[in-house]
Amino acid sequence: MKLKDTSTSFATRIFAEVTQELLQKTTGKKFHISGTIIQIPCVKLSGDIASFVTFYGDYSGLMVLNFESQAALETVRAMLAGMGLGEEDMPTSATSDDVRNNVGELTNQAIGKIRSVIQHKYDVMAKANIPATVPVKVPLELSMETKGHSEMECMRVVFITEGNNRFYMELALEPMLWTPLSETPKK
Repeated sequence: MKLKDTSTSFATRIFAEVTQELLQKTTGKKFHISGTIIQIPCVKLSGDIASFVTFYGDYSGLMVLNFESQAALETVRAMLAGMGLGEEDMPTSATSDDVRNNVGELTNQAIGKIRSVIQHKYDVMAKANIPATVPVKVPLELSMETKGHSEMECMRVVFITEGNNRFYMELALEPMLWTPLSETPKK
């Protein structure tokens, strides 16, 4: 089955757009997502800081957010400023616990909102684990066993900050095809 013939690229779009909307609401900044979904052979923890979470249920998979230091620092500082934190209380280094903790919180909020949107619009649900966020020294490949599917479909979406820093969402989703039973989609 070709990627364009599945719901995987459709689901990837939902994941990316919901995360973009969440980032823009929490920071007041613009985050651009690339116009291309990149099919990749596997999902990895890479960059300097990575956060990952598994989800399982009617649909299952793994979501990773990979940040280089500057992208993580810019994003977290914007999140904290959006919460009213003053400049003197902002992290100045991407290696600080504040940056790592807030990247994890972003991942947690994103997967929660994504699951909510999918459940509301499509009547399918998934549960999620608590995200793990780690500093990365060398790229690590991740895999996940699901309901008998041996081959996950893996995608990458590029996010670009206002400061022109890039970070990446990588998804491993079990192959799926979502077909509506009704011609009238939920609003």
